[in-house]
Amino acid sequence: MLERLAEAPVRPLSVVRYAYYVFIFSIPIETLDMGIEGGIFSLSKLTGIMFIATTLLQPQVCFKKPPRPFWYFLAYILVCLGMATFAPSDFNFTALILQLSTLVLMLILFWISYNLLQDKSMVKGAFLSMIGSCVLLSALIFTGFTQTIGHGRVTTMSQNPNTVGSMLSLGLLALLGLAYGRDDLDRRIRFLLWVCFGGIAVGLVATGARSAMIGLLCGIVLLVARRGNIAQKVQVGFIGLLIIAALVWASYANEAVRIRWEKTILQGDQSGREKIHPEAWNMFTEKPFFGWGPVSNYVELGARFGREKMDTHNLYLWILTETGLLGSVPFFIGLWLCWRAAWRARYGTERSLPIALMASLLLLNMSGTQLFTKKFWFVLAYTLASESFLSTQLRLGSPVDSVEKAPQPVVQ
Repeated sequence: MLERLAEAPVRPLSVVRYAYYVFIFSIPIETLDMGIEGGIFSLSKLTGIMFIATTLLQPQVCFKKPPRPFWYFLAYILVCLGMATFAPSDFNFTALILQLSTLVLMLILFWISYNLLQDKSMVKGAFLSMIGSCVLLSALIFTGFTQTIGHGRVTTMSQNPNTVGSMLSLGLLALLGLAYGRDDLDRRIRFLLWVCFGGIAVGLVATGARSAMIGLLCGIVLLVARRGNIAQKVQVGFIGLLIIAALVWASYANEAVRIRWEKTILQGDQSGREKIHPEAWNMFTEKPFFGWGPVSNYVELGARFGREKMDTHNLYLWILTETGLLGSVPFFIGLWLCWRAAWRARYGTERSLPIALMASLLLLNMSGTQLFTKKFWFVLAYTLASESFLSTQLRLGSPVDSVEKAPQPVVQ
């Protein structure tokens, strides 16, 4: 017993915990800042800097040994930096510096988040902060603080509607997972789900973000497939069906959204992605080993469509066109390790929530590039931290579902 107490981890200080919650609360209001334009002094960045400042009060907790994927992601960033040294003299170095500095900051936040989220109470607090901000985001849409863009899509705070939709999708999935997807059950969170899920779902539909709805659907399916008895699966499945029904009804009732779905299903319309993705793949095949380089990749893609610059609208094509196989291999290995951690976590206390969030995030990045957003790195950090709970259970002899069959977690 004394040995276990001696090994007990040091809890984060209150100032660190609450600064982190404020930082997480700010995530839904950030824009997709890729270092190309604007957003340098956004509220979300300021809260992130303030949070990192508080971590210096407890470096032994916040800056413990980083997880294994950290080094693969760092290798990708170093490849980007190395390729910049071969850039021509007229290269846009300002855009490169902004892009790389954003990536470095995201990686540091990923490292800190991984260490903090190994405290179970911080997992619940962080997700509740994110859910609360998503509720606020939906409320802004309902109360008229909105802007309507092409095809009748609605957004708020001048954000891209896909950004708002993906955030609401992850928030709704996290709310469902906290209520029914983990071992740590809390009736108050279940009550919160019934109060809030309708508002978040309708707000999600109003954005017209089809990929966000598909990502949410995939996450719900994985939540239903959680390990446990049949009664638990039926319960989660019933709630999931209600959410899906609400999405379908709201999509059908919204004429603009209904038309978008009809064009997608009947005509294969993907808002131009059906042309962008093949061209981005062609760019990769033209330079498969080293890519076109950071910044140059989206400038070249834009030139092929008669524009100044253009996003690939796909994370995986972004990495491939930017750094080729040289930078893609370490980056994708890091993603794979995060996926494996989420898969292993099904045997622990977090159950199916990590794999549901991870699958949803990967699907969202099939039609968007979220590499430079905090929610991307937050989900990755959570999936890795969730596997550490299984390690603790096995080490302390706590009950683990099918422990003789459970995979031994990799020491990060």
